[in-house]
Amino acid sequence: MPMSSAPGRDRTIGGVAIVAVLALVMAVVWASGRSTASPRVVEGLAMPNASGTAISLHAEEGDGGEGYIIAGARWSGTDGLWHDGATSPTCVGTDTSRAVAVQIGVIDVRDDEAGDSTQAVWLRCLE
Repeated sequence: MPMSSAPGRDRTIGGVAIVAVLALVMAVVWASGRSTASPRVVEGLAMPNASGTAISLHAEEGDGGEGYIIAGARWSGTDGLWHDGATSPTCVGTDTSRAVAVQIGVIDVRDDEAGDSTQAVWLRCLE
């Protein structure tokens, strides 16, 4: 007489297979929805606004400069310690007449609804 598998065991194996397939599908969907970006590094003289939440970045003093919001960006002072962005970069300060040498990592964001923009994701004070 041939051996037959128990009906309960077949259901358990089938249930485990279904759960495994669903987990794999969910992992693929999660991974495909994520994106990564490599920032380009820009260096120059940062002139802060009065609250220290935005800068104009100049290649040299007197040129037009490019504006960046730095509030929320990770940052590092000259001590090399990185901060999570909960506070504005204190090394840039709030003195609108004082330029500070910095490097910033920026990414270009393309968004059909909000429009295109360039975002500062990190800032490192060089002096």
